[in-house]
Amino acid sequence: MIRANEFWRHVFALSLKETRQILRDRSAILVGAVLPLILLILFGYGISFDVKDIRLGVVNDLTQPHSTLYAQALTHNASFDVSHFPSRREALRALDRFEIEAVVFFEKTTQVGQTQLLVDAIDAPRATMVANSVLSTIQSAGSVAQKEAGISVIPRIWFNESAESRWYLVPGLIVIILTMIGTMLTGLVIAREWERGTMEALLATPISPWALLFSKIIPYFVLGAFGWVLCMVAAVFVYHVPIRGGLWLISLSSAIYLLVSLCIGLVISGATRSQFLSSQIALLASFLPAVILSGFIFDLRSAPHWANVVAYALPPVYFLELLKVGFLTGGMHALVIQNLFVLSAYAVVLLLLARHFCQKRLRA
Repeated sequence: MIRANEFWRHVFALSLKETRQILRDRSAILVGAVLPLILLILFGYGISFDVKDIRLGVVNDLTQPHSTLYAQALTHNASFDVSHFPSRREALRALDRFEIEAVVFFEKTTQVGQTQLLVDAIDAPRATMVANSVLSTIQSAGSVAQKEAGISVIPRIWFNESAESRWYLVPGLIVIILTMIGTMLTGLVIAREWERGTMEALLATPISPWALLFSKIIPYFVLGAFGWVLCMVAAVFVYHVPIRGGLWLISLSSAIYLLVSLCIGLVISGATRSQFLSSQIALLASFLPAVILSGFIFDLRSAPHWANVVAYALPPVYFLELLKVGFLTGGMHALVIQNLFVLSAYAVVLLLLARHFCQKRLRA
């Protein structure tokens, strides 16, 4: 009991010291409070997967009702800026001059029941989205004609009914913010003690490696939690993302993942002893996996097998899946339990690894 009280007294004293250093260090405040706001604005308003202002050409030399119906559907769609051309030659000339991005042909030369679509694919991702938008508009117009003929097709989009790209972006944005905050904040902690010469003073005290470790984690966990609160406020009140899986799931998974990120930073800092080197490694170890290998930007199902192996060996993938369940889908209890277990295992392993570096340095 006496040892436990002494342990927590050491933790409290060192945490208070670390908190005072944080308050005097403007860079920590910038990373913990200002960086989330910048990323929220940049990703929330600067990035969108919604396709708008598509410059589309239409050539319709048929007099049949279905071609007129399709052409009108494309013209009245707010996503398209439609230009009508009297002939194929003029439409192709406009496509070559980049005056339009795509052109749809309703011509007598095409086979019955077929419509030709040409898309400028210099920007391949946008070309794919343009083609999908044109085809979905034509299919929707076709379903109206089928309904009049007695056939009714009613499409329904689950979990993101209005297909808002921001609903998809916000969970990935939280992954990036918590990864960068946690790793970059603690990535300099141990290295800073060595460079400033204060680690020698800690070596002369009777504190344990666990006390030193907890005193480095607790203040930055609170600062990271503040950044997480900013993310949640923006997600709910600015971007209007629903919470269907429960706030408890988002909070629990975020707390575990923030602990994982903090431990990664401590491991890097304890292994390098250099603030410059730690900051560079922390940036690479946080931003690249969170953006490229988490499934946030690129669909991992279309990635090579080796990329999937690397991605699922890293924590961001599991956290992103938990956030998608918490915000958009709800349910999926088996997936939730599995991913929470994996994140908890990461936290335990990294915590032990961080303690190993602290213990190694204290006994050096």
